[in-house]
Amino acid sequence: MFSWRTKWSILKALYTKSSPYYIQFYINGVCNLKCKQCNIVETNSGIGELSIPQMQQVAENIRKIGGGIVLLTGGEPFLRRDVDEVAKAFLDEGLDVRLQTAGIASLDQLQRCHDVGAKDINISLDSLDPNKQDYINSVPGSWLKAIGAISRVGQVFSKGSAICSLGCVLSRFNFREIPAILEFATEIGWHLSLVPVHIADSSEEMGFRSYDGDFKFATSDIADLESLVETLVQMKRQGYQLFDSERFLWSSVEFLRTGTPTWRHEGVCDSPGLYFAIRPNGDFATCCDYVLDAPPSLLDAEFPRMYKDGTVRSAAKSTVESCAGCHYGSYPEVTISVRDRKAFAERAWTSLSRRPPVKSLSEESLLALVEDIKKRHPDAYSDTWLPEQTEQKLEMWKEPEQRRLLTIEDIATRKAEGRVRRRSLR
Repeated sequence: MFSWRTKWSILKALYTKSSPYYIQFYINGVCNLKCKQCNIVETNSGIGELSIPQMQQVAENIRKIGGGIVLLTGGEPFLRRDVDEVAKAFLDEGLDVRLQTAGIASLDQLQRCHDVGAKDINISLDSLDPNKQDYINSVPGSWLKAIGAISRVGQVFSKGSAICSLGCVLSRFNFREIPAILEFATEIGWHLSLVPVHIADSSEEMGFRSYDGDFKFATSDIADLESLVETLVQMKRQGYQLFDSERFLWSSVEFLRTGTPTWRHEGVCDSPGLYFAIRPNGDFATCCDYVLDAPPSLLDAEFPRMYKDGTVRSAAKSTVESCAGCHYGSYPEVTISVRDRKAFAERAWTSLSRRPPVKSLSEESLLALVEDIKKRHPDAYSDTWLPEQTEQKLEMWKEPEQRRLLTIEDIATRKAEGRVRRRSLR
């Protein structure tokens, strides 16, 4: 599925352990959701976003440093009506594009992205319970919009070779649901990709992480998490379409238990050697968590030289060496794939093996399938396994007036934490 340029970038990474074949580009700093476990929009709002000619300059620079895959994320990237032109800027340079949305992508936008050559898309879905998903997203009806987007993606991307995946944040809210969500993904011809929840202390300024303690796992949950991973490993071996490597899954448990992952090489991540991030205004970033004081810019025609002569690596050095570690899906998997032969073979097999086609299903068919799968997993959809305080909030969210009060409380909390969205500049 990859272009020859991406394949070369991956081969170079395997040999040198230093080829940036995966880059996350936050193409905007606006979003229609206010997810409780995410802080990236507050971090990236207000700094403006790039025009298409500027996107072309960024794409050219990424090509010149040997890049491969570019994730176009946000915010909500499909709030940019020209998202297909953004994708085309990178595809024209021989790079592979991965799209991402939380559910607002229209059929026209998806078709235009497909027509310019995009064939990889991820939709966020953290639960098969609409009320729970809406509460996590802080927006009523967001779960149903995600289901509608899955249907629209199926209509467009089932026409050819494509990889469609559900992005799911593994948290205290949904960990018993994960096998059911994996069944759902597999039955519609999609993959599932997990990211363990990241919660920071309120004294820490980290771009992606929130401070909501309801998402945290208790020490008493670890045995259940380990059992979950054992189940997921078996399901994957049986053919269920889980993207994540076994090493990634076990490292996730350790990260949730201690806050320190096991995937990093000698305790340091591989940014910017194997991957890095780009903020909406084109600034280089090591990842989504940290903003550098004087970052190099991907708009700078000299960026390829700065990357190759070590200037960019020097700018990132203190950040990556002092960081305690994260577990954001793609960064760990890139390092694991490049540095662990077993994991590389596992992912190569996943990429090369024959996959069931992406299904084109109506929204009604998807809803019926969700209900059928939930019946197969009654324990995951009972009201007995979440903490009482969490259950109370979920029940309150069902009632419009109580939901309004929860929203007011949430807004006040965000302001107190400094999580304020600023008006975007261009």
